Amino acid sequence: MKTKKYVIALAIFGGVLFLAQAANQYNLNGEQTSKIERKPFPKPRSY
Repeated sequence: MKTKKYVIALAIFGGVLFLAQAANQYNLNGEQTSKIERKPFPKPRSY
């Protein structure tokens, strides 16, 4: 029974570490965004 608790605790701890590493790798560069940069629309000239 004691070994079972240790195995469960180790599995939970390993899962938390894995999720923390995956989140860190995903958001490695905080400057990356999905924002689309567009050029300003040219205003029509009035004649």
